[in-house]
Formats: sequence, structure tokens, C-alpha cells
Amino acid sequence: MTATDRERIQGLLAEGWRLLKAGQPREAALVFGRVALVEPTRAEALRGLASARAAVTESERRSDERLDEARRALENGDKAAAQAALEAVIAEGGDRDRAAVLLDRLDPREGRLHPRASADTPTDLAALAPAPTSSWTRHLFAAACTTGLTVLGLGVFASWDRLLFGLTRPPAPRSDATAAPVAPTSGERALAQARRLMEAGNPAAAVAALDRVGPQEPAYPFARQLRHQAVRALQGEHPAARSGGETR
Repeated sequence: MTATDRERIQGLLAEGWRLLKAGQPREAALVFGRVALVEPTRAEALRGLASARAAVTESERRSDERLDEARRALENGDKAAAQAALEAVIAEGGDRDRAAVLLDRLDPREGRLHPRASADTPTDLAALAPAPTSSWTRHLFAAACTTGLTVLGLGVFASWDRLLFGLTRPPAPRSDATAAPVAPTSGERALAQARRLMEAGNPAAAVAALDRVGPQEPAYPFARQLRHQAVRALQGEHPAARSGGETR
């Protein structure tokens, strides 16, 4: 490994710690995992990967707690507390799908802007009655969150491409002998198999494949992220049953 390669790896490590301190553990895990793939024995990369993985677990735990808090607040009729909890989930990059379902429950009118006049209400009074405020505030909030997350994602990916340029370039030719290709680890093979199973519409088999990836594997954070998507896909097979349970 040349001095330039070592300098680039050190830059990746610094970027990983910066992302972790900025509250972006998933992006930090990707950076540390990339370094661990190049140098599996690099202590700082393994330490950063463990810290990022712990932060991701804690973030998911807080997100689940806030979603439960929002659901209880909705059941008790406290819409202000429910909206505050859901805003925190979205701001921290939590489960936006579940948050969106609960946000829809904040507006029981289902998009109707003007109430139907009662048969007992005089025509003059019905015409003078003010129309209720529409749900445009909620839609503006959702649009603002989407725009902010998109801008943040573009910045992360731009920085990612710049930092990985040196690691993704083909190696310089060697005059003595051609280096043998590095065989993928068992964790990388399980991750590739799980991706194929997800594309084939079999999330249950994908979860089983991802469970074979141990915490010591460099591919572990990627496997946990894909497993979370597979579990969500399994839960999405019976949305009506879950929706009915939440409504009750």
C-alpha cells in the first residue's frame, strides 16, 4: 500500500468519525465498513464500525419508542403530542413509512375541505359558517421534510464519491506477478444472496440468509440494514391487519 493510499484511508476514517458525531451513524457505518474491507485488521476502522453499529441500534430504539408514544397519544386524543413525536422520528431519519401512517390519522376528515350542511341548519347560517382549515399545513410539513432529506442525501453521496475515488480505481499493474483475486467472505456471499432473494420477492428467505452474517464480519452493518428492509417487507404483507389493530 502506497503512502497516498494510506492518506486516503486516514481521510475516510476522519470522515466516518465526523459523520458519527453529526448524528449520521448509518452513513458512518458505510465509511468504516469500506475501510474494514480494505484493511480488515485496522483497529480504528473496527472500533468506528462498532460505535456506528451501536448508534444505529440506539437510533432505531428511540424511533420505535417515539412511534409508540405517538400512537398512544393518538389513542388518547392528544394530537399535539403525537405530531411532536412524529416530527422527531422524521427529523432523526427513523421509520418514515410508519410515521406517515400515523400522520394521516391526525386528520380524520380524510381530505374533505368543507363539511356537509345539516338538513336542520338554515341555508343562510350554513352559508355564513366559516369553512374549517384544510390539511395544507400537514402537506407542507411533509414536503419540507422530503426536500431537506433529499438535499442531505445529495451532499452525503457527493462526499462519498469524492472520498472513495482513490479506493475504487483499478490497481497499478505489477511487473513481478499478477495478484490473485480476493475471494469474497462468507458474510459478503450471504449479503449477495439476500439481495437476490429480495429482488425475487422472498424477504423471509433473505432474513434467514442475513442472520448468518456475524458481528465480526465487515459486511455486518450492510446486512443489518438490508435485514431491516426485509422485515418491513414481511410486515407489509398484511397491512390491513396491522391498520385495523392500530385503529382499535
